[in-house]
Amino acid sequence: MLAPKTLLQNRYEIVRQIGQGGMGSVYEAMDKRLHARVALKETLFTDSSMQKAFEREAKLLARLRHPVLPKVFDYFFEGNGQFLVMEYIPGDDLSTLMERRGGKFPPAEVFPWVQRWADQLLGALEYLHSQSPPVIHRDIKPQNLKLIGRADIVLLDFGLSRGGLADMSTVTARGNIEGYTPNYAPLEQIRGSKPDVRSDLYSLSATLYHFLTGVKPADALTRAANLLNNQNDPLRPIKELNPYVPASVAAVLEGTLSLNPDNRPDSATVMRKVLQRIGTGTRPLGDDTTPPSGGKGTSPLGTEASPIVAQHLHVTAQTLQVSGPAAEAGTAASGKGKNGENSAGALTEKLEAEEPPGALIRTLPTGSSILTIAFNPDGVTVAAAGEDHTIGLWNLNDGRLLNTLTGHTAAVRSIGFSPDGQKLVSGSEDGTVRLWWAKDGVETHQTEVEAVESVAFSPDGTMLAVGGWMDDVYLFEIADKDLVEKQTLSATIVHSVAFSPDGQMLAAGCYDTTVRLWQVSDGELIRKLEGHTNYVLSVVFSPDGQLLVSGGGGAGIRMWRVNDGRQLDILRGHSNLVHGLSLSADGKLLASGSADGTVRVWRLQGGTNLLTLEDHGDGVTSVAFSPDGRTLVSGCRDTKIRLWQVQE
Repeated sequence: MLAPKTLLQNRYEIVRQIGQGGMGSVYEAMDKRLHARVALKETLFTDSSMQKAFEREAKLLARLRHPVLPKVFDYFFEGNGQFLVMEYIPGDDLSTLMERRGGKFPPAEVFPWVQRWADQLLGALEYLHSQSPPVIHRDIKPQNLKLIGRADIVLLDFGLSRGGLADMSTVTARGNIEGYTPNYAPLEQIRGSKPDVRSDLYSLSATLYHFLTGVKPADALTRAANLLNNQNDPLRPIKELNPYVPASVAAVLEGTLSLNPDNRPDSATVMRKVLQRIGTGTRPLGDDTTPPSGGKGTSPLGTEASPIVAQHLHVTAQTLQVSGPAAEAGTAASGKGKNGENSAGALTEKLEAEEPPGALIRTLPTGSSILTIAFNPDGVTVAAAGEDHTIGLWNLNDGRLLNTLTGHTAAVRSIGFSPDGQKLVSGSEDGTVRLWWAKDGVETHQTEVEAVESVAFSPDGTMLAVGGWMDDVYLFEIADKDLVEKQTLSATIVHSVAFSPDGQMLAAGCYDTTVRLWQVSDGELIRKLEGHTNYVLSVVFSPDGQLLVSGGGGAGIRMWRVNDGRQLDILRGHSNLVHGLSLSADGKLLASGSADGTVRVWRLQGGTNLLTLEDHGDGVTSVAFSPDGRTLVSGCRDTKIRLWQVQE
């Protein structure tokens, strides 16, 4: 065990031990260079082959990016230990939260919470299992789950690809095989067989069973022994323990707890779609349901769906009849504009005239979790991109999908249109920046950096700024066939970049909690803006260039005076991360999108919260005003683009 104040790599100072296992420990530590808290996961291996496996796994895990998973930043070797440097997630795990409530959550209230968590966790497993090779968690349990904000869940201790370190696990001195917890582990894992994606589904279902019933499920080895001896399966039915759980949901979970992997759902995708299709609706409940950490909530159980799953579930994709995008057509605005014209004027005439501020005009399902959104200067076309590696272009007049741009091989984190609307830039976790013709979707330029978090055109459209998981912000000049590197600006891990309206300055929101301002001409650092208590995820200049607005993981949206760096105001209201900011072209309104599932519209002068737009099924990742400032689009993890009226 490492003592507090121990300094590793002349950088990471141990604060305390927060977890321990047979093969190592987890510590809270302070990154002295970035002045940020991190988690250090120590693994005690001495065999050279295991060291090589650890290094291979660390590089794989560092590429993963998902909202339910902590980020892996780095790895190093020191003494007999190998360390992963990971994002630190504060707070108590769900096992502790259950204990505080007497060992169980309120039976009449727990189902909507679990419904939301299940959808988020299955989304994370979809992502992990889709990697090459697949990443199998192997130890999903209440102790490895934490809540952030009001209702969003984080899956801790993920992390070994099939064929990696876990296949070298050994029996510890306590007699436990490292890498699983008996009450939540499938039979194949307990017996030492190689787990697959269905093993994680068993562990997840065992965890959800515990949340819903307040009872740990009988371990798989005991269940198997009972069945071999012609005794009853000791796994008690969920409805017997909690009658408030819909029978169809109970059947899915009990079927996924089958001892035979072939009787479980084939994938996290299949299980997720089944659970979305049944229960209390086609989507998980949103942030209006108070989670366990916030005291008692409501019990919004709807009409129970008819059971669709047999006792021993074996679901394939063919059994599902999931509604497609056509079934979720736009909600308002019937009919076409005059002559069906494709113009901003037609959109204004058709959609806006009769709608009051705050009205939801149109909803466009995209089929994938949205991470970034952008409004074309034409006022009609919107681009959205995210987890499915593609970029969709949509016509807001009629809701048509105009084009899908393909080529990226990982999630697309940031997009933006050129000032003339002719080009689109995209940055992805695959480490590439790409330029496309907006009209026909032809890719014109590509360059490789590292995992990209943010891209931005200069106001004159001749340069690109790129920030992400590298040690610098890159400035590229757009040449005929190439992106030519012109400047590198020192800043480790940048989540957002923005040019000033005159193009002379560049701002960056950074992981180290600062906002940095540089002179574009020579790359000189003008100043650091300090005040945020957590990473900065979004920065935006006012149209006159006099103000800079920033938001992220800390409390409040901050407003800064550019010429001297003075903090002018803090806008408070969101209860979770602020992922996206946008200012109207006249500089009067600020929009903010948050992981709390809301968009807030503020009057920039005075900081008054004018509107709170709540009709989102999950966290909001991106917002963008229309060129005339009358409407606003929001991108959400629930896969939908929403168009809002914000001014008459």
